[in-house]
Amino acid sequence: MTDERTGSGEQSLSIEPFRHSDLDEMMEIENQSFPAPWTRNSYEQLAVQDDVDIWVARLGRELVGYMLFQRSGEDMELHTFAVKPKHRRQGIGAKLLEHMCGEARRKGVFRIHLKVRPSNSEAMGLYKKFGFKIIGIWHAYYHDNNEDALVMRMEII
Repeated sequence: MTDERTGSGEQSLSIEPFRHSDLDEMMEIENQSFPAPWTRNSYEQLAVQDDVDIWVARLGRELVGYMLFQRSGEDMELHTFAVKPKHRRQGIGAKLLEHMCGEARRKGVFRIHLKVRPSNSEAMGLYKKFGFKIIGIWHAYYHDNNEDALVMRMEII
């Protein structure tokens, strides 16, 4: 768990392992954040897998963001990542990604992959700041509107 002050200095931001009791708040953020949100059942099934990590970000007691990533050998894939809309652009997403990179190093991961909608320019900008580069395209990947997915990868040094 990490605990850091936010830029405002008001509340402490902590990154903590997921608990099943976090799921209601996560689903609220999920439904506010994505045109094709994951289901509660998807999270419940993934949460028990040994190669899956789910972390949540809290400002004080409020759950304000989360991420889910999966390891496979020396690779990791960030499957989903979201911050509550009213808390975006405050550095919370960057703190979650920093935590993920630390976990990757700790677990011997050399590469992190993700998929992102080309229309999600905010997320792409954040990923690029962390060193992710576009390495491919999955055409018509998103089923809700057949939008392509940009495949991005970052090398862990």
